[in-house]
Order: sequence, then structure tokens, then C-alpha cells
Amino acid sequence: MPFFLFKLSGESIELGLQELGALLWPKKLELVEQFGSFVLAKAKISEQALKSTLERSSFIKFAALVVRKLNSLLLEELSKVNWSFVESPFCVRVINLTEHGPLSLEAKLAAPIYDYLWHHRGKIPKVSLSAPKTIVLFLIREKDIFVCKKFWESKKGKFAGREPAQKPVFHPTSLKPKLALLLVNLSRVKKGQSLLDPFCGTGSVLIEAGLIGCKPIGIDLDEKMISGAKTNLDFYGVKAKLLVGNALELQKYFKPNSIDGIATDPPYGRSTKIGAKSLNALYKGFFSSAFKVLKKGKFLSIIYPHYVPAKKFIDKAKWSVVFETQMKVHGGLTRKFLVLQKR
Repeated sequence: MPFFLFKLSGESIELGLQELGALLWPKKLELVEQFGSFVLAKAKISEQALKSTLERSSFIKFAALVVRKLNSLLLEELSKVNWSFVESPFCVRVINLTEHGPLSLEAKLAAPIYDYLWHHRGKIPKVSLSAPKTIVLFLIREKDIFVCKKFWESKKGKFAGREPAQKPVFHPTSLKPKLALLLVNLSRVKKGQSLLDPFCGTGSVLIEAGLIGCKPIGIDLDEKMISGAKTNLDFYGVKAKLLVGNALELQKYFKPNSIDGIATDPPYGRSTKIGAKSLNALYKGFFSSAFKVLKKGKFLSIIYPHYVPAKKFIDKAKWSVVFETQMKVHGGLTRKFLVLQKR
């Protein structure tokens, strides 16, 4: 089984790890070790398939295939590595997690690779720092060293132009695209499947779902929100089904067991029309309504404020809790993340 190294976002290592598992689902991610923001794991997936899957990730920084584990950087150890995976031009990158050693090891470690390629391929290899075909990554720890082939890295500026203030219709409660995409990924929807946001607002979750090839469906009580969502979706070229409606009555708009995934960030109730007598009633009614339209075995991912006891309103005979965590936003607000699977 292939052995991979991942680096997760420092914003929340826990959320990054959950996103990784959700993206690979239904394949199982076999966690070998986690240290800091790094994860060593095994998964039955090809390098190319994993690369394609990670393009839609939000909280994952890079991925590399582990080629060999070494005990030291002595030439005798380095000679044990089969460097045939390296294509020219190549470059070497080093992540040194120890508190000692030279600040720059790249040139020293590139030498045996250079010699291997020269002797085995009969031509002088090239090194390129700006456009390498192969990035050889050395992850150095006190007890061992991992030689890796880095094959994927999250693009800088991935969410450029999609921040709430950059959208044609702005609303202060809109999710940032990084969190919206994370929420979609935690729902485990695949390309071509339906993703429902029953509290869609101005469309942050729908936009991210549409851009990765899902079929977004948005509902909101407020007609102005639906109008704003349509404007924003049109701006980014995303097609979606939009309805003015009540998230507590989803069975009115959809057939039973017809939705592939639900991802949502319900109103916090401080200055919004929520369509229920109280926030508690809203969450209780929503979980009941969502159960009726979601397919069996599929997932619901939700973000909600810390002051809502959402788990209290989950019928454990209908839902299983897959994951929960929280993230502090500012002094007065902590966001909670919850993923449920329909039994």
C-alpha cells in the first residue's frame, strides 16, 4: 500500500486530518503517525488519483510519496535509495525538524542523486529550482529521515477573488471560501453529486461546491438572500438550483432520500430571520427535516456557534456522529464543526 506524507494547515490540524479522510472516503486512510502539522499515512490510491483528489482540498498544504526511510544522511544510507523515480530537471528540498545541522542541506543531498542519474542515464542531469520535473523532499527528524517525492502542493492564491468582500453581493455573515470548501469536503460529496445548503445565504457554500463539479442546491427563507446568491453564482459562472423556502420543511421541495450531501452554516440568530421560535427549535427541526431528504449512509456537515447545544437535538437512532471540533474566531465567538452520517 502506498505510503504518503501530508502537511496540513496550521489553522486547524484536526480539521485538515478530517478533510483528508473525507476526500479519500470510501477508501480508508490508515494513519501511521502524526507529528505537528505532518501526517504519515497509507492509502489504497495511486499518486495521480490522489493528486487529482487533493486539488479540491482546503486545509491540506502538500503531499509527497514516501520513497525510503533512512537512519542517517551518511553516503552509505543515501546509496540505499533507488533514485530512478527522479526526472531531470530536479531539485531538492529539505524540512529539518531537528534543532541542529546545517541551515542548507540541499546542495549536499543533491550530489548523490546527480551522480546516480549521470551514471545510469548516460547524460548530465539538470537542476531547476523554478521548474523541476521532480521535487525530492527530505524530511529530517531526530530519529529518522524520510526521502519523498513531492507531487502536489496547494496553489497560492487559490481563493483569490472569492473572499466575501470581493463578491458582487456582500453579506457580513458569509463564510470565507476556505471554510466553505472545507464544509463541502467534509460532507463527502463527489463530482456530479447533489450538495444542498438549506441556509444558503448569498451562496458561499454553493459557489465552492459548484467550482469542484458538484450540483449545488440552495434554499433560504429570505428572498433577498436568494437574489444575492444568484448574482454571486452568475458572477463565478456556477449553475445552481435556488429556492425560497424553509429548511425545516425540506420534504416539501425534495423527494425522500434524494440528496447526496448537506453542508451548511445556519444563521446565528443575533440579527437574522431564522424561521423558528428559537435557535434551539431551528436546529431540532432542521436535523429532523434533513434526515428525510438525505440518502442513507450519506453525510451532513454543519458549522454553528458555541452557544447552541446542537448535539442535544440529534436523534442518535437516526444519525451517527462522525466528527466534532471547534475553532475560535474571536473573543466572543467560537465556531463548532459537526459531521453526521445518516444511519
